[in-house]
Amino acid sequence: SPSPSPSPSVTTTTVAPSPSPSPSPSPSPTPTSSTSAVIAEAISKLEASNSAGVFQYDTGNGWEDSTVYTWADMIEAVQLMAETGVGSAKLWLGDSVANVNYGLVNVAAFLAQCMQETIQYNACDENNWSDAAVVQEAGGSTYSSTSACGQLGQSYQDYTCSAEEEQLGGDDGMACKVNTNMEMRASTQAMWYGAPAKLFCAPKSKVPHAPRWDYSGPWCDPNLAGDRFADDVALDTYWDYVNDGGSCKDYPTIKAGGWTYSGGGCTGTTCPGAAAPAFGRDARTDLEGCCWWGRGVIQTTGVCNYGKLNYYIGKRAADRGASAMFPTIDFCENPGAICEDGQPGSLKWVAGFFYWLNAVQSYESGAWNYIDELKAWVDAGMKTSDTSFINGASGIVNRGCHNPPACGTGSLHAGSARAANFVTVLTAMKLI
Repeated sequence: SPSPSPSPSVTTTTVAPSPSPSPSPSPSPTPTSSTSAVIAEAISKLEASNSAGVFQYDTGNGWEDSTVYTWADMIEAVQLMAETGVGSAKLWLGDSVANVNYGLVNVAAFLAQCMQETIQYNACDENNWSDAAVVQEAGGSTYSSTSACGQLGQSYQDYTCSAEEEQLGGDDGMACKVNTNMEMRASTQAMWYGAPAKLFCAPKSKVPHAPRWDYSGPWCDPNLAGDRFADDVALDTYWDYVNDGGSCKDYPTIKAGGWTYSGGGCTGTTCPGAAAPAFGRDARTDLEGCCWWGRGVIQTTGVCNYGKLNYYIGKRAADRGASAMFPTIDFCENPGAICEDGQPGSLKWVAGFFYWLNAVQSYESGAWNYIDELKAWVDAGMKTSDTSFINGASGIVNRGCHNPPACGTGSLHAGSARAANFVTVLTAMKLI
């Protein structure tokens, strides 16, 4: 099958999955729900798909099957979101068994975005993609560790919910509260030669000054691979290593690179990130409270979105007596649960569908209605030469509207790659 998108080079794998993360709106009713018979038919079709080779990532030496995202986990998430959903919203898989293709195309459009956003990088956690080009545009230091706080002028801990959402959350509000003592490392990082280490957050008492990653740093001797840190290295051990400007230990497959407090935009003893004026923040020089980076197949980002996950499908849902898909997971205490080993494989998909069924599936702007456009495209014969529908869906995910740059947020990023992904998935589903 065709590659999800053109193989990126050493420097371009660090581009943003989406130049600015898209916040998830609150759950709202879907255009319609699907019966158990329709859901069963859709699941049967997905199980019968030719899924081998669809979810692939660029190793730098070719494409291989993703080790993070699997077709089976995706199917489980589809069933969960179609049957149970989030609040009153459910994943729509068609109006009847006869037109289940509508639902499959809905899933295919979702997967086309996932393949562009995260699967091609084999990433569950957001990568540090603040390279020299990003720094030239937004300021800061090349590959500053403060990318965990927000990239390209963003501040994830300041992604507030609306007043209505906070009111719905009751006395505790909706958004997660920022705990400045929270400390954690991401579970995944980019895989290219010299790729930056996993994002992390820590109080200033543990990491007083933010370093930057130097991918041109020392070559890492493969004969010393036994000295590299395990993914579950004790955090205090890792903080000491970071504070000392350590190198070549951050992940098992590292080939070059390490932490530094000089060059690339660093000033004195710190390497600041980009300022975030839209959030009233100067350039960050620490990583305190910076634990809210993107995670999952369509990067769930910011305190509001994690708060919504907790309220609708996590521990807070269970605590308030509501049905909860993941009743033991507190997304506010541990946002990293989405990507952690040992958690259900469907979780990283459910987090993405949570965004999709509210921001995309229910999207309507003027005369453009997502479900109506989907049906029209299917009814017209699913002609892959007609990219109007998939480009509209891609625009909603990437730029917040179906017709970028008309909404003033910039042009569609990687539109042709997303459309190619769409064809790949439709072919796997045997729809074309």
